[in-house]
Amino acid sequence: MTTVQILCDNNIGRIDFLGEHGFAALIEHDDKTYLFDTGQGHTLPHNVKSGGFKLDGIEAILLSHGHFDHTGGLPWVLEQTGAKKIIAHPAVFARHMARLSPDPAVAPLYIGPPQTQEAFEAAGAIFDFREETGAVAPGFHFITAYARQPEQTPGDRQLVLPQGEGHVPDPIAEDANLLLETPSGPVLVLGCAHGGVLNILDHVKTTFGITRLHAILGGTHLMFYAPEQIRAAIEAFEAFDVKVVGVSHCTGPQAAMTLAQHFGDRFQQAAAGSQFVF
Repeated sequence: MTTVQILCDNNIGRIDFLGEHGFAALIEHDDKTYLFDTGQGHTLPHNVKSGGFKLDGIEAILLSHGHFDHTGGLPWVLEQTGAKKIIAHPAVFARHMARLSPDPAVAPLYIGPPQTQEAFEAAGAIFDFREETGAVAPGFHFITAYARQPEQTPGDRQLVLPQGEGHVPDPIAEDANLLLETPSGPVLVLGCAHGGVLNILDHVKTTFGITRLHAILGGTHLMFYAPEQIRAAIEAFEAFDVKVVGVSHCTGPQAAMTLAQHFGDRFQQAAAGSQFVF
């Protein structure tokens, strides 16, 4: 049995949980537990306590990318776990920034991890950097460094990296996701899908030979897709014969409504407090 418990999300799925702009999920797979992302850190302690979950026995922490709404809770998590392996792409500590004002005179805001790599290591982090897709455990894969077709990649122009005297678009090169082999079938868990969910699906198909997915969960970044790209995503989900579409976080309300209308009973909101059992 594999269980995906959503700990942090923009929305809530049970009354004793709190919501925030961010994502975190507790994953039980083959009798081991993993934490995927940590949200901003505001709601994680409350939701872990309300759900009666324990973090001190987790096998490892996995990070989808280096934004604050996925890494902000890491200092608190390390307080609970002590020394712990953290699996991430090495670009997770890139100087991620967001240009929130249309006025070019307003400097971009730093939106990366709340601490440096050295500070995290002093708190017990043992980084296991992965520059390519590979196994975390039997039937558990870390998906990263996938090819990106421009027409399938969301354009989030706010995101930039410092370069010289100015800034350049930030591709979030470290974007990572998870593929779980479950008794129900393969399950894809997305952190934010910054490189494009369609590109991720292409990578899963070419790398693993998978043509069917039981579920797609997490942040799809469809809020930055044009209507025709959302339609292409729906067609791709159908081509993979997805039985459970459980989206959250950066999917966006309009895209989520479009997915709900199309998939009907197959659609679920992967809100904080929601649990998926396979």
